[in-house]
Amino acid sequence: MKKIGRTEKIYFPNLNEGIILSKIDTGAFSAALHVDYVKIEECGLKVRIGKNTYIYKSWTELDVKSSNGKSQKRYGVKLKMKLGKKNYRIFVTLTSRKNMKFQLLIGRRFLHIHNFIVDVKQKNIHGRPKKI
Repeated sequence: MKKIGRTEKIYFPNLNEGIILSKIDTGAFSAALHVDYVKIEECGLKVRIGKNTYIYKSWTELDVKSSNGKSQKRYGVKLKMKLGKKNYRIFVTLTSRKNMKFQLLIGRRFLHIHNFIVDVKQKNIHGRPKKI
């Protein structure tokens, strides 16, 4: 088993968003990434984060039950993610987290697949990821 802190600094090489501070949430099943806009258009799934726009040709549509118990339709995509010195693949749902402290929430699915346990006493165990 590998340790992960209650918060970690994450870098997505395929996004032009810099380092993102994430919250590790064992109460959440999946990961959720903040987006300002997401919609299916002719070109594919169009996603806007800040001033940057991304188009995905492959995505999943799913119902997610939020912390308030309400079901919400979300889109999800697979992304390359850098945590410390290691690269991972992560499935993230795309949703507005504008009123939340953390832009990224990492849930149990990622922790289980990659054999992480959460050390709630520590933050940023893996340090700042190096941009590729």
